[in-house]
Amino acid sequence: MTKSQFNIKISKDLLTRVKRQAIRSGKSLTEHITDLITKSLSEHDAQTSKFDPGNKNLEIERRLSYLESIVKNREYLSQKFKPFNNAEAINCTKFMRGLFDKEFEKGNFENQNQAFEDLFKTIQIYDQLSNSYAKRLKEIMLNDSPSPWTGKELNELTGNDKCNCSIRKGLIMWTGKIDCPSQQEICDKGEELLSLI
Repeated sequence: MTKSQFNIKISKDLLTRVKRQAIRSGKSLTEHITDLITKSLSEHDAQTSKFDPGNKNLEIERRLSYLESIVKNREYLSQKFKPFNNAEAINCTKFMRGLFDKEFEKGNFENQNQAFEDLFKTIQIYDQLSNSYAKRLKEIMLNDSPSPWTGKELNELTGNDKCNCSIRKGLIMWTGKIDCPSQQEICDKGEELLSLI
C-alpha cells in the first residue's frame, strides 16, 4: 500500500490524549491514528449501508413479517383453544432446535453445552421446568437425533396454555428475536420459518 503524508492541526490537549492512547495500545502514533480513522470510516460505511435501498426492502419485509405474526397470533387467541397435537409438537421441536443452532453458530459460546445452560437460565425466568422436562429439553437441543416433543409433553409443559410456552418465551429473550413467529405459526410451519428470522 502506498503511503502519503497528511498534515493536520489539532489542539495540544487532543494531541497529548492521542499520544497517550497510542502508547497504552503499544502502537506508534501513526499506526494508532490510522486505526482510529479506519474504524471511524468502517462505522460510517455501516451506517450508510442501512440507508441502502436493498436494506430498506429487507427491513420492510422483516417488519411486515412481524406484523403478520402479531395478527396471526391475535387470530389464534380469538379462536377456541386447541391443545398441541403430535404434528404441531414435531414442528415446534424442529423450530426450537433450529433457532438454538442458529444462535450457537454466531459464535458467542465456547460449546453447545455452554449455550444450552445460558438458554436454560433464560427459560427458567418464565417457568421452573421439572427435572424430567429440563433433561428432555437438553436432549432435544444437544443430541444429534433426538426424539421430538409429543403433543402430550408440550400440553403438560405449558399447563394446557398453548400460547404461553416458556421455551418460546425463553428463546425470544435469549436470541433477542422480538419478531419471532406466533406459537401457532410455529406449530403450523416449524423450521421453514427459520429463514424469516
